[in-house]
Amino acid sequence: MIAVAAALYLVDCVVLLERGQAVLEAMWSRIGIAFGSRHYQIGGKAVALLNPLTPFFPVFRTLPLFACLGGSNAKISKSLRALSPVSTPPLLQFLLLFFVLPFCLYRAPGWPFFIALVLAYLNAVAMLGFIWWRLRGAGICARPLAGLGFAWLACLPLSVNAMRKAGLALGIAMDARQAIRLLPASEKDRARSDLAAQLAEALEETDEGDANYRRLDELRRQLILETGRGGT
Repeated sequence: MIAVAAALYLVDCVVLLERGQAVLEAMWSRIGIAFGSRHYQIGGKAVALLNPLTPFFPVFRTLPLFACLGGSNAKISKSLRALSPVSTPPLLQFLLLFFVLPFCLYRAPGWPFFIALVLAYLNAVAMLGFIWWRLRGAGICARPLAGLGFAWLACLPLSVNAMRKAGLALGIAMDARQAIRLLPASEKDRARSDLAAQLAEALEETDEGDANYRRLDELRRQLILETGRGGT
């Protein structure tokens, strides 16, 4: 049972990205960026794996390149302020599901296991309510939480990723090119190189007559030039 729970959680840590789309992770006082695998795809999308040991860091997904902003897109600063205080419940859920419950199952079955299970469900409900309250208070649409909350309660291992999945479901008002500007100067060149590599693969999959082919190629060339001269 524990192995199945861990497997479900690891699968839930997989994020699919459009070519040129990025995952942003707010780690302590800095932002990290990832573009997923350059070679592994599912349904034509790049595969990114969230760190299974850090469900307490907020995670967001940028807009696809050349996408238009919608009315539901929120600034990352506002989304980060809304979700950062929710870091403790996911950590508690991680400990309950993968340490406390296995210990009780094998060492203290019966009431201790039942109490730990009830605490895990109560924490999942509390996370759902707290995230909804924080998003509503920040003026961010909380509609995606309806489907996510049902999944967390129906399959408890998925609730460990509650905060990260809530962040991924939000519409962030920036694309990957803009997100690179949030990085420390020492990490920008690596990020530009990774994005250029993703765009190179996207070009191989795009017909030269496609309207986006020229835009993708131009952006790739700009990124390579900026990497070479250390542009900001």
